[in-house]
Amino acid sequence: MNQKVDIEALHETSINSDQPLLHLQQVSRSFMAGDREFQVLKHIDLAIHTGELVAIIGASGSGKSTLMNILGCLDHASAGSYQVNGQETREQDDDALAALRRDHFGFIFQRYHLLPHLDAVRNVEIPAIYAGTAQVKRHERAQALLTRLGLGGHLQHRPSQMS
Repeated sequence: MNQKVDIEALHETSINSDQPLLHLQQVSRSFMAGDREFQVLKHIDLAIHTGELVAIIGASGSGKSTLMNILGCLDHASAGSYQVNGQETREQDDDALAALRRDHFGFIFQRYHLLPHLDAVRNVEIPAIYAGTAQVKRHERAQALLTRLGLGGHLQHRPSQMS
């Protein structure tokens, strides 16, 4: 079975589910600065289902990066519930969260953090290498993901060759 069939089967299964892929309920996040507490996120409710496209926008300092860090399991909420595929993230230890990130998330950071000497496909393959995915399977999946994002014509381009 090729990777494209696997992706489509997974996608169809997830879309038919009423359960959100990512689900935040009353999520808040605060930070201490000296003796003062700053509440960055206040009672956020958000449900994202498979196949949905979501844009997080806001003014500088409004909590966008904090929310993205929580969504990507890089940080924990101070209060509330965050579930990925129905699993509460608060109950996961660091190893389980790392596995969740490895298996379910892809990040493109503001500063990119791409390896300049690798082409787009090889950069996208890196997490799958650490996950132990077979070379052919990870190569096919990387190509499929880039094509799905509209970058199919840039598979062999290095980061400096892409805008």
